[in-house]
Amino acid sequence: MIKTLLLIVPILAFAGETATNKITMDHAKIKPLGKIVRTNAQITQLSDQKQKIVSRLPGHVEKYFVTTGQHVRKGEKVVLIESIELSKMSANYVALKQQAKAAKEQLATAKKLYKKGLTSQNELNQKIIEIEEILAQQNALASQLNSLGIDAKKLTTATDKFILYAHADGVVGQIFVPLHSNVNAEDPLMSIVNQSAYYAIAYVDLNDAMKVTAKTTGFVTFAGKKYPAHFVQLLPTIDEETQRAKVLFMMMNYPENILINAFTEMEISLEPYRNALMIKKSALSLFQGEWVVFEEARHEDEEHAAEKPHGHNKEAKEHEEEGEEEEEAPYVPKVVKIIAYYGDDVAIEGLDKGEEYVSDGVYFVKSMLLKSSLGDGD
Repeated sequence: MIKTLLLIVPILAFAGETATNKITMDHAKIKPLGKIVRTNAQITQLSDQKQKIVSRLPGHVEKYFVTTGQHVRKGEKVVLIESIELSKMSANYVALKQQAKAAKEQLATAKKLYKKGLTSQNELNQKIIEIEEILAQQNALASQLNSLGIDAKKLTTATDKFILYAHADGVVGQIFVPLHSNVNAEDPLMSIVNQSAYYAIAYVDLNDAMKVTAKTTGFVTFAGKKYPAHFVQLLPTIDEETQRAKVLFMMMNYPENILINAFTEMEISLEPYRNALMIKKSALSLFQGEWVVFEEARHEDEEHAAEKPHGHNKEAKEHEEEGEEEEEAPYVPKVVKIIAYYGDDVAIEGLDKGEEYVSDGVYFVKSMLLKSSLGDGD
């Protein structure tokens, strides 16, 4: 029995120390609070944050180098296209290179003959015009080939394959054309989403929309968490289905796996603003049927205990020796009144500005109080 107790005591002590380490304190703060409007919102991006990869020529989709949801870098290859038109273009370019080479040799010969008086100026000019026409056609084809990612200078034989590349960093949003499909020029093959910023379009009542200002803020709820957002623009058109105004907010931070076009909830704080006492929502706890926050207990000073008569000290000592001294809980509940929720904060009454409270680890505090109450029953 003694061995068992010796094992349990250190475990309890370690558990108590761990719980204490997870308990954090904060101070009640005064923050501006306006009229809180809760409404629907849609996650979106601006048009310049999306790119569509299109086929520059009619052809056949031979291979996708990426899949939906994959992160890509600017310049990374995404699609391989096989095109008969490209085969014709590249063959013409190779042929023009040979013609240009032959034309240059003919021009060099014509110049020698002209110097010897064996040919006329008109014949020399004709050779110059011929080579200029060939070079013009060659340069035009080279420009088209280079736009397809093909280095025309290195082209020695005809090719029917070209690769499309990502224009910017992002995530592959959607692949529109199945593999091994035929496509026309300018057909969109896939979309790539630039993850530099996300926005939320809030659907707001017309009266509330007229109160939106540059100072308006809000919180977007996504997957159970709230993310702060700032006002960007009151959009000029009304949503036809809901007959509500659309307000654009920019999300200040967001999760990595956020989904575009997802509908969610949003809290918006509108003017007029007033000062309110705010604490973290995580500090609230329902305790004995009332909303409370926990504070550190205030114990009597040792000096106060020393002022007691000698007889009292003797009596306390005797209780201590008999193991009857009661251990006081380190925290006490304090009843508060909830005014409004906003983001991760809550406006309350019942505390003073700067008053310290348990902001995280409320579960461990309640466990301590429960343990203390069970000890009192013993």
